[in-house]
Amino acid sequence: MDRTAHVVKNFKFTVAGELMLAVLKFVSRRAFVLLLGKEYLGLNGLFTDILSVLALAELGLGVSITYSLYRPAARGDEELIRSLIRLCRRAYQCVGLAILLAGLSLTPFLSFFVKEMPENIPHIPLIYILNVVNVSVSYLFSYRAILLFVYQKKYIESVIRALTGLLFTVAQIGVLFLTGNYLYYLYLAIAATLTQNLAISAETDRLCPWLRKKGVRPLPDEMKREIRRNVSAMLLNRVGAVAVFGTDNILISKFVGVVTAGLYSNYMMIRGFLNTILNTLFGAITPALGHLNATESVENRRRAFRNLNFFGAWLSGWMSICLLCLFDAFIDLWLGEGYLLPGPVVALIAANFYVGSMRLPVANTRSAMGLFWDERYKSVLEALLNLALSIFLGRRWGIQGIITGTLISTMALPFWVEPLGLYRYGLKQRAGEYFARYFFHLLVTVAAGALTGLLCSLTGDGVAGFLVKGALCMVIPNGIYGAVYCRSREFGALLQTAGRVIARRKWKLLP
Repeated sequence: MDRTAHVVKNFKFTVAGELMLAVLKFVSRRAFVLLLGKEYLGLNGLFTDILSVLALAELGLGVSITYSLYRPAARGDEELIRSLIRLCRRAYQCVGLAILLAGLSLTPFLSFFVKEMPENIPHIPLIYILNVVNVSVSYLFSYRAILLFVYQKKYIESVIRALTGLLFTVAQIGVLFLTGNYLYYLYLAIAATLTQNLAISAETDRLCPWLRKKGVRPLPDEMKREIRRNVSAMLLNRVGAVAVFGTDNILISKFVGVVTAGLYSNYMMIRGFLNTILNTLFGAITPALGHLNATESVENRRRAFRNLNFFGAWLSGWMSICLLCLFDAFIDLWLGEGYLLPGPVVALIAANFYVGSMRLPVANTRSAMGLFWDERYKSVLEALLNLALSIFLGRRWGIQGIITGTLISTMALPFWVEPLGLYRYGLKQRAGEYFARYFFHLLVTVAAGALTGLLCSLTGDGVAGFLVKGALCMVIPNGIYGAVYCRSREFGALLQTAGRVIARRKWKLLP
């Protein structure tokens, strides 16, 4: 099976699974809001962000070991793979324990993170502890999923996640309707995490029975040094990522209030679904990039990145326009008008999504090439700048200031530094073409978004209005992109790839 076939299969199964999970999550959130209310919603978002900060204990081990696995996987070196997986297992067990201990130690200080602690929610410390346990147990077996990713069989993990998600989400909704008890909801969440990871571990053992062999040889010293170097660099990268994307709910809870944090979490849930789709797609492509980097010439790597970056720019622009035009209409239908945020805040959320998703082609290509070390300090500076700006602006402008701080810090550092590092150390050429293309893509997206937004403003409300807005968002931006890019090489490459995929599907359907 060639690289395109692997990518298509992984993406197809993963997107189907994520769509199923998304529908279940939206139904579950609707039940959550109806039965528990805004304050529970805000508290849930706050605890999620606190635990994302604690997840720094993972240190970037997964990404670093994944990169180290590409070459032995391509060569079929089972002994070296077993050594790397043993290292990953031990490290993840330590990570799970560290998160458990660090999380429990914060229990007495929860009131520090909230402007006004809700008085009508019982057992808040226990709710937080159960969230901590759920995150910590996720590391017990999740290291096995790395092998599915490296061997381009992530679709297996996607199927398992979808089935366990279906089973336990239905159970959680049922428990909320029958008892209204949030603690039972969390107990089921822990059971779902354990069931999912055990199933993935069992399936990985079935596909790779040689993993169970005894007598694992020690890792070569050179590889240990490489992993330590990459882990230290990835730790700093993760600090930056968590500080930028994982602290907004904490700051909103602290400076604005837990109810506003709950409203914001609804928007972030929708944005998170689109992020999942993008990460799924680029995650399906990354192993192919890893194998390409291990076997192909620099010119082929450059061509692959240009095509990937074009595809990412098209998707990022289109999805950002959809968010801007459909956010409020969807939430109004889903939860009601009382769960809407002000227009400027919605625009800032969409802008942050665009800037963040435009980084994905660069980030995934850097990951596939193992370029972790040279940008390690950028992430620390980004984290400090983001926290300083978000706190400063948040005190003055509330939620709008906090999100603005995130946008400014992203544009001030990673926007420039990440492509420069990729082009200098990975693609071995100047990065001027990347920035020229970026600003051209941005100009086209702004024009397409302005026209789409103008037409959407002329539509009505309700289900019919939402459907008309959705149709406009499908046709107008993609029509403009097609007209602008139809003569480009990257568009031609995209059409060729789509043609191969369609031809393969037709061939399978022939009698």
